[in-house]
Amino acid sequence: MKKVLILMATYNGAKYLDEQIQSLIEQKNVQVDILVRDDGSTDNTIEVLNKWKEQNKLEWYKGKHLNVQFGFYDLMERARTRDVDYLAFCDQDDVWDLDKLCIAVEKLEKLCNKSMPALYYCGQRLVDENMKFIADHKLNKYRNLRTRFVLSDIAGCTAVFNKALLYKVLEYKPTYMLMHDTWVLKVCLAVGGNVIVDPEPHMNYRQHGNNTVGLGKGIKSNLKQVRQYIEEYKVISIVGSNIDEFVDNKEHIIGKRIVPEYKKLVYYICNYKKNIKYRKKLLNKHYINFCNKGLNLTYFIKIMLNKL
Repeated sequence: MKKVLILMATYNGAKYLDEQIQSLIEQKNVQVDILVRDDGSTDNTIEVLNKWKEQNKLEWYKGKHLNVQFGFYDLMERARTRDVDYLAFCDQDDVWDLDKLCIAVEKLEKLCNKSMPALYYCGQRLVDENMKFIADHKLNKYRNLRTRFVLSDIAGCTAVFNKALLYKVLEYKPTYMLMHDTWVLKVCLAVGGNVIVDPEPHMNYRQHGNNTVGLGKGIKSNLKQVRQYIEEYKVISIVGSNIDEFVDNKEHIIGKRIVPEYKKLVYYICNYKKNIKYRKKLLNKHYINFCNKGLNLTYFIKIMLNKL
């Protein structure tokens, strides 16, 4: 039975934490370890964590206050020496299907070379704070990985990855990360790793007052999603520069092994404003295509206005 280390970040999440942890320890056909980093909670989160710790269901530690992306990076650094097969990111307020991890592990075991970096992620089922179904958020199965590198659709709470990818991610700590999940995806693709995108949802993403990311349905939700993507477009050049930084840094193995396809893509992103050839390449729908009219239009406008 494969062992999965679940990495969870908490901050004032006591209200829904018990239900989330229960869904983790009941995962089928995998051996689960849980490592929690608390970011300075002032509610009853610590009491909840201690209750589960006393039952030997998890370990937790208190970290200094960080943005969520670097909080998860800290968790990954702690996980470096753990004897596990896979790792999974986890939020504090969702509920996982009991076969979420075994589905991910089975696909990774079947489709990926164990010595190569590998990442799996899936869709989500949107529910309200009382677990009432709102909508399925399925991933677009037609979108190519190159497009996902430009603008990721990964939700960290669905991600499962192997130790080979963990080691690659930890070889270089960027000065900027939009989100930890986006960075892990970009690193995996950049070094030629395997990425499995499962369009189907295998967890309940709880939408509540303190946790609104725009998952949902309808025009309003789509507009909100586009606005969020625009915000990510604003920093793609920064993210690209980060990748280009360690591409050219001879001290990092990642830089020596980044695959030509993504090195070129990063170069196009960083230099399209100065070179019409690169601009045309990025606008070629056979090269970058979100398979969504609204997102393709937004992407086109941002490039034409030099705002990518």
